[in-house]
Amino acid sequence: MRAELRWLRPAGLLAALALLMPPLLAQPWAPGQEPPPLPSATPVEAQALERLRRSDSGPQLRRRYLDAAHALLQRYWATRQQPRLLFAGDEAQGCGVRQVREPMAYYCPASNEIAMAINLRRRVRSARGRSDRELLLLDLAVLAHEWGHHVNREQGRGPYSGGLGFTVRQEELAADWRTGVFWGWLLSHGVVGVDDFTQTANLLFEMGDYERITPQHHGYPKDRFEALTRGLASQVAVGQRLGPWSVDTREAFSRPLPMTGALAAGSQRVYEVRRFEIDRSNQIATNLIGGLLGAASCFWGSEQQCLGMALEQGKGRADGAYTSRTLTLDCASGRFDVSDDEHGPQPLSRDGKGQAAVIAARDCPKAAAALGA
Repeated sequence: MRAELRWLRPAGLLAALALLMPPLLAQPWAPGQEPPPLPSATPVEAQALERLRRSDSGPQLRRRYLDAAHALLQRYWATRQQPRLLFAGDEAQGCGVRQVREPMAYYCPASNEIAMAINLRRRVRSARGRSDRELLLLDLAVLAHEWGHHVNREQGRGPYSGGLGFTVRQEELAADWRTGVFWGWLLSHGVVGVDDFTQTANLLFEMGDYERITPQHHGYPKDRFEALTRGLASQVAVGQRLGPWSVDTREAFSRPLPMTGALAAGSQRVYEVRRFEIDRSNQIATNLIGGLLGAASCFWGSEQQCLGMALEQGKGRADGAYTSRTLTLDCASGRFDVSDDEHGPQPLSRDGKGQAAVIAARDCPKAAAALGA
């Protein structure tokens, strides 16, 4: 993840980047195809990992959990080599690092090491306020991403292998895609739930960057989210049931809510939904203020100040996350309404997420067909 580049920044980083390029071998599968079956990892083993997270305790739980996850990831991807897993205080052998310390989270191909010494609660906004057990799932997402780099090197970058030149962004998105593949496997076997996945997606979105004119650009937040969900889609299909939840689109999940009395006999259906939504209001305001300050720096400031402000332009961050809302669907009128947004009831076709039409086609198909949903 960006950890290799922004959190690490060791003296030997350039050598590590050069080694990240996989050998010039044919990709094991074409873009859009599912990865080959990997029978060496089983859902039973994954369930054991989740039981460890939920029921174990003690000061070394994080280390024991990540050790077990590390072993599961090696069996899942069936790699020839297993990287050495390092924690804070451990000695490192490559990429200019002698001792791992917080906030290092990286994969070093030269020494075949993965470091997991990042305090997510301190470094990532979406991790704050979460319990230690919840943070383990976010740690798992980071570890799966670092494993993605190792698998990229052994097996290729999958749908992100195109193009003639190697870029950091390409490598990072391929690792995000592999993170989605692994999490899709966990989700499809009921090891983790929809809310567990949505928290992971929120984390990956937050870790995107806007350093688009630098060689260390890891991918915009939306790019990283789309890479994650693209990997997810190789394991979880639209229309699939995940416990009480249904997969409506790659970015939306729903589950019906119970209704009683007159509501139960009427044409309305009510659902709890998870929808990934991006709020750009803060991004627009930040970029506008930055543009004004940048113009002032170029007019009154030095050449260096002007250049510095120019490099900062366009880096205002958008806020993206899965929201928890209620969707009300009226099968008779073909209209829907989502709670806590600025819109009232609308036709099915007005849902930019496409979720309302999918639900209508599933739960009131006659009305949906009549309305052309």
